[in-house]
Amino acid sequence: MPHPLIAIGVSSWNFDDWRGVFYPEKMARADYLAFYASAFDTVEVNTSFYALPKPATLINWVENTPPGFTFALKAPRQITHEKRLHDCESETLALLDAIRSLGEAAAPAFLQFPPDFTRQQFGRTLASYLDWLAPRLDGVRMAVEVRAADLMTPTFATFLAERGLALVLVDREGTPDLFDTWEEARQQDAAPDFTFIRWIGDDRNGPKGDRELVNPRHADLVRWAARIAGYHDHGLNVYGYMHNPYEGHSPESVRRLWALLAESVPRPAWPPEDWPPHNADENPSQLTLFGTES
Repeated sequence: MPHPLIAIGVSSWNFDDWRGVFYPEKMARADYLAFYASAFDTVEVNTSFYALPKPATLINWVENTPPGFTFALKAPRQITHEKRLHDCESETLALLDAIRSLGEAAAPAFLQFPPDFTRQQFGRTLASYLDWLAPRLDGVRMAVEVRAADLMTPTFATFLAERGLALVLVDREGTPDLFDTWEEARQQDAAPDFTFIRWIGDDRNGPKGDRELVNPRHADLVRWAARIAGYHDHGLNVYGYMHNPYEGHSPESVRRLWALLAESVPRPAWPPEDWPPHNADENPSQLTLFGTES
């Protein structure tokens, strides 16, 4: 049995406010991704929500990141928010093509639906769409995030699991904790072998800056570290993405989570030995990002 993967990153690499605290002060934006990939092995791609990346862009991403690095594409809003699953087959197939073009650099992608996309109003449309989508995945891993209360149910979680789709687990202010709901549904034979987690925090009234830890959530991180360790022990792959509003500076939040995980799950060396190293002297903080602190 392959060793289960724990891949934890953040919601994007394009944060200019990280200059001086994560990126070197004068680093060009074109160099952000390669530098980011020296610290993390996966990233959530929010830009795909607005427009799918062009093939040349996808190729450039893969060429600028180490082997084993992965990208989690967020489905275009045209599918989930504008067309609301009506007549969006071509857009969905284009998304699947983009995911496949990433090859081994593709993390699970995810569909995110708005709060007013409810089971009461759109339940039949959603069920029909997912029934159409499931047999077309053909190796593509997909997760689904819902924000309507009447879809955050064991019934819907089971519906996803039976079709090989994952329910996105979200740690967000005002959103129910669906961990137990997904655990029960995951017992289905067709359930995927991965879990998809997004740590968002209070994205309305939480930290407004991106540069420093201002709202520690130690107890929450302890709880998630135990859950992830449990997934690891059961042979499940975990993909998780930290957002700045969770604690104020997502790279530091990931470091804190890994420090807790390291008590029970060893973190594989990253980046790979054959990956060209960056000049650590340009950014002294990079030396201790995952190192031992005094």
